[in-house]
Amino acid sequence: MNLKIKPRFNLKRTGYHVLFWLTLSLFYDSVTSYMSQKPFTETIIRDILFYLPSDILGVYFTLYFLIPRFLLKKKYFGFTAAFLTFFIILIFAVTLPLQYLGLYIELTRTGNITPSYFEFAEQNVLIATTLKLMIIGIAGSIKLAKIWLSSQKKQQNLIKEKLEIKLQLKEAELKYLKAQINPHFLFNTLNNLYALILEKSPKAPETVLKISALLDYVLYESDVHKIELTKEINNIKSYIDLQKIRYDEKININVNIKGNPEKICIAPLLILPIIENAFKHGLDKSAGKGFVKIEINVSDDSRFNLKVTNSLNKPNNKTEKGIGLSNLKRRLDLQYPEKHKLEIHSSDNLFITELCINLC
Repeated sequence: MNLKIKPRFNLKRTGYHVLFWLTLSLFYDSVTSYMSQKPFTETIIRDILFYLPSDILGVYFTLYFLIPRFLLKKKYFGFTAAFLTFFIILIFAVTLPLQYLGLYIELTRTGNITPSYFEFAEQNVLIATTLKLMIIGIAGSIKLAKIWLSSQKKQQNLIKEKLEIKLQLKEAELKYLKAQINPHFLFNTLNNLYALILEKSPKAPETVLKISALLDYVLYESDVHKIELTKEINNIKSYIDLQKIRYDEKININVNIKGNPEKICIAPLLILPIIENAFKHGLDKSAGKGFVKIEINVSDDSRFNLKVTNSLNKPNNKTEKGIGLSNLKRRLDLQYPEKHKLEIHSSDNLFITELCINLC
């Protein structure tokens, strides 16, 4: 089996490092050459041979050992102690000896007298320490800034992923709730048709056509996030017409629509459960009594108001049975959070459902 090992070498990253050291060297050598009145080429060669190695050692040991091992793990005291120990060793065991060696070679070549190492160290320790701290500080700041930016990006990606998962779960739950409506609605409409067939009513064929149209809306047209409010209202009107056929128009059904629903959209099948519930509990065909009053008002600021008042066909029938209203409450919470109000009131012979939705 052949294993392909991906090389860790990163050309772009290496280029940034080379650019950093090149920029630093050019700046430092330009200043040194100007102050010492020496040729720039001579200055940069001396820097590369005797100054740059200790700078590289100090920067990379700090970036890739001290910061990950101590600072990123919030071991601040350990970082301080380790950095001071390493820095003292770096200055007196690497930096000053290398700089002295460069000075010794230069002075020997020109025939000048070379000071002792201790005299040189005493005169240059402050300058060497300041420059080294400045270089390590700049590199460390860049490193920490990159780590912070990477951490922020990861945090944002994590938040985005959590939001996407939350939206997917919300969408899945909405689909599940709508899937509950379909068999629930089908069961009720087929019961209505069954009752007409038992009675051998001549209205059965007309009922089949209306049920077919309603099912087409429920199963296909409403399979969207939002639908025109006019379509939703027309669907409710078709459902009411179906109920009028069932009850032979002997029952008191009153529908009042105010406002302009044009160009306004709403989540589909939010009104139907309320209307269904009113007919289920509000009318008694065997007794030929009961009423359902439906009031729809669409205000100019896109507020949808629905009030359904119905009688109760059985004494003390105050329960909210079935999946209709409980399903509706959950869908409202998911689709119109903080933008809806659903109130249900009941008494011994009256049931009132009021729904207000801000559709803006």
